[in-house]
Amino acid sequence: MKILHTADWHLGKRLYRSDLRDDHAYFLNWLIDTVQQRQVDVLLISGDVFDTTNPNDGSMQLYYQFLTQLLPLSVTIIITGGNHDSATKLNAPKELLRHLNIHVVGCTSGNCHDEVIRLANGSVDILVAAVPYLRDADLRQSISGQRYEDRVEAVRMGIRNHYERIADHCHTDFAGVPSLAMGHLYVNGASVSESEREIHAVGGQAAFSSEHFPDGFAYVALGHIHVPQRVGGSDSVRYCGSPIPLSFSERTNAHQLLEITVDNGLVTAIESVAVPQSRQLLHVTGSLEDVREQLNGLERTHTLPALVEVLVDEPTESLSTRMHFDQLQRDYKEAPFILAKTRLLFRNKRKSLESLFGAETYLADLTYLDVFEQRLSQSDVDEQQREGLIHTYQQLYKLVTEQAAPVNYENSPNPVS
Repeated sequence: MKILHTADWHLGKRLYRSDLRDDHAYFLNWLIDTVQQRQVDVLLISGDVFDTTNPNDGSMQLYYQFLTQLLPLSVTIIITGGNHDSATKLNAPKELLRHLNIHVVGCTSGNCHDEVIRLANGSVDILVAAVPYLRDADLRQSISGQRYEDRVEAVRMGIRNHYERIADHCHTDFAGVPSLAMGHLYVNGASVSESEREIHAVGGQAAFSSEHFPDGFAYVALGHIHVPQRVGGSDSVRYCGSPIPLSFSERTNAHQLLEITVDNGLVTAIESVAVPQSRQLLHVTGSLEDVREQLNGLERTHTLPALVEVLVDEPTESLSTRMHFDQLQRDYKEAPFILAKTRLLFRNKRKSLESLFGAETYLADLTYLDVFEQRLSQSDVDEQQREGLIHTYQQLYKLVTEQAAPVNYENSPNPVS
């Protein structure tokens, strides 16, 4: 049995002001061809199908067109919800999709039976524990006055208990049938890209250890972290990563899927399948003269025009420099690439940031937690108060990002600092 593991598509994602719809369409068309050419039996999508809880019509169209085009290939599809997804929207057509061999688990129901899917392909029989993103509310009950550390531990234990219950259900109700699991969570020790530092800072507080996945799972297909990697030194616990770069900090990541071959209940091979990219993401920095020279040397090398992030760094502020910067943006409107974001920085205006954060620090490069912690360091609070305030901030941040549609912080007008 051949199983293809993917995750973190983020359909509907915008990179600053640039829509990535064409990038996703290119990827999905390639994925359909790959499923056919490699004769894939099962496709696992481990969360964050969409970028927001309220995806636009174009994103929904891409999703359903993709599922429709896979129907003639007789591939089993298993989709779990991520923290960016709306469980309600994913689950809405699940009963209809189930009859088309597409299984959707947008959120946990608390019933293990709903998250275990049995697959059979000739002599191969296997179970998939399709565990979606587990929100705090799914795992614990808030107790008034409970310490932050206790609440974090309750979440960690809730995740562990959930997987153990699923594993026990597989062992008890399907004795002798091998199983693998899906998950959308931060596992301790995972490497994150710059754009995911907030996940590490906040989600890492309740980080789950890879050692706590039950031994009975032959493979654990993870989503949530965009950098492909093994976790905890285990070949069988893996993040596949995002198939396309979703921020400029991810432009150098490897973008891949993972093909898992299962035979007689054992994983006999795990192969990385590189995802061809439809466009480049480039970062150009220097003085106005340097930037213009670099931009003039760019050529179109991919199907779609490159997205370019420009940072112009000049020593002192002047009206002339600002005018030349504005002209630079106008000059490249018809170029074979897209200026996705342009920034103009003056070194003499950076001193206030440097005094707070250190040299070579740009506010746009900091996370909200970085700013909050440094602001506390400038305030008259003792260490105990500081820790309490940071814990409260982390809780509030997680609450907001889970209950509200994720905000695209890169989709903002080009700032001038």
